[in-house]
Amino acid sequence: MTDPLLPLPEVDSDQEVIARIMGGDRESFAVLIGRYSDPLYRHALGMTGSPDVAEDILQASFIKAYHHLGEVRGRFDAWLFRIVANGCKDWLKNIRRTHLSYEEDDQPSGYAMPDEELDRTELRRDLDAALATLAPSLREAFIMKHVEGRSYEEMADLLGTTVGALKMRVHRAREALQALLEERYA
Repeated sequence: MTDPLLPLPEVDSDQEVIARIMGGDRESFAVLIGRYSDPLYRHALGMTGSPDVAEDILQASFIKAYHHLGEVRGRFDAWLFRIVANGCKDWLKNIRRTHLSYEEDDQPSGYAMPDEELDRTELRRDLDAALATLAPSLREAFIMKHVEGRSYEEMADLLGTTVGALKMRVHRAREALQALLEERYA
């Protein structure tokens, strides 16, 4: 138990950690990995729907970030987020090229009767399948807002766009998801 009268240990800023890494202390990169792995993994998982793919994208993103650390301008967390987000979008583009349609593999097979109560697992599976049909920019905005709980201002900062554009993406994603789920449960 820590003494409440003692000052809390200072946490080095990202820029201080980067300066140490650039100065030859390669082990300090573990600080940045520990700091950002969980939220970035959750984002990649929400975008891809696959724990294995999310882990692969995260690992590749950290490797890329390490090799290009000297190019960081501005906030490291926003820069790293863009690397992960771009990795997710690239994966989604490749998946769309290799699969003719999401309907073949990703649609749930069982249909519930209207009077049956849906369990959370089935609803989550259906929502994931519906999310998979959205354009990557709409899916990303929806996940950042409703899964990760980010503010529009934070989203705009991380994605380098306007709050208005993000509100429109989230609105369009909600409309598309509503239409898809209504079609499924009508």
